[in-house]
Amino acid sequence: MNIQNAFSTPIGTFQLTNSESLNKGLTDLLLNIKKEDNHQRSMVGGYHTKEDLLTLDNIFIKEFHTKISAIILEYQSRITNESMGKNTKMVSWGMIYGAGDYSKPHVHPLADISTSYYCKVPKDMVGGTFEYTDPRPAAKYDINFTHVSAKKILPIEGHGIIFPGWLDHYVVPHTNDDYRICITTNVFIDHESEIK
Repeated sequence: MNIQNAFSTPIGTFQLTNSESLNKGLTDLLLNIKKEDNHQRSMVGGYHTKEDLLTLDNIFIKEFHTKISAIILEYQSRITNESMGKNTKMVSWGMIYGAGDYSKPHVHPLADISTSYYCKVPKDMVGGTFEYTDPRPAAKYDINFTHVSAKKILPIEGHGIIFPGWLDHYVVPHTNDDYRICITTNVFIDHESEIK
């Protein structure tokens, strides 16, 4: 018998090496932005910056931009032969989760690729996992769906997750008295279609 897994979803994890200085710089930046802003979106509790981090003239954002771009290009080259056109766009924002904060199941509309990079994770964090569900609509009719449909990834400082923007995902609350901080990036690929 030959069995193949069809229509699999390319979900990757990555690590930025020697990232201690970068993580501290990004964490300090985001906490300072939070002091001066009350922007919120898509979370229950917590803090969500505007989607303009990559426009900031900040040494740590520039380093992050360079490193996350390399990760995105590697991921793209491993899942498809299609190249990114010259009008590909990328946006990033920060998310600060305190104890009990979470995000509901959602997708990133129109984004081809999304990433979450963890610049601060509480030590011995309980909860706070990134979770995603089986994206196949028909799978929900299976009686076993609720037992096997959700997968969890425990955030690790200096690590990240990369996935298609259409993937349903969410974050569960953590109970630690410290912040869980990540930077999310969306990539909108210019597919250079001949149809305008």
